[in-house]
Amino acid sequence: MDKKELQRQRMKTYFIDSAKAIIMEEGVMALSARKVGEKAGYSYATIYNYFTDINALLYYCLFDFLEDAYKYLLSYRDEALDAKQQLLTYTTEYFRYFAERPEIFRLVFIASLGPLPEEIAHNPQVSVAELLGEALVACTKAGYFEEGDIQVAAELIASSIHGKLMFFIQDRILDGETAEMIIKMIEAEIEYMSRK
Repeated sequence: MDKKELQRQRMKTYFIDSAKAIIMEEGVMALSARKVGEKAGYSYATIYNYFTDINALLYYCLFDFLEDAYKYLLSYRDEALDAKQQLLTYTTEYFRYFAERPEIFRLVFIASLGPLPEEIAHNPQVSVAELLGEALVACTKAGYFEEGDIQVAAELIASSIHGKLMFFIQDRILDGETAEMIIKMIEAEIEYMSRK
């Protein structure tokens, strides 16, 4: 990478980090080019030298937040755990990660950002879904799931967790359910699906 490209990447990072901070502090809806520029210490117009529009910047933030979630979940990888215990750990910590960071969930799963910018579409990202996939393959090898059931199990688990997160984050929880109560439900669902 030449010096000019290195400088370009550094500038993009300033704006991405500033936007992420605003999202965490004030929410996705509060984000504006002016606020990002002020926080980064540059004119808001400078942003458009690096991003086609504010939605492109938001996509960069989205993928950066997903990378943060991936690193968070990786910290829970434990070779000493049984395959099903590792799956349970990943799924419950995934729920906890987004439950504690509702603005990230809103950006990643709720915000309408328009089409994915072409410059990002060509950059493969490490996905938190890979960890779930690895854990499900390990569970299959350990006899908890049939090989042909991995895709269905992955879809059911993801749908359940995202649905529960949606209700939890939007304060539409019944009977005063706490995050820990919902985590117990997720664990019970996975236990049910993975019976030998």
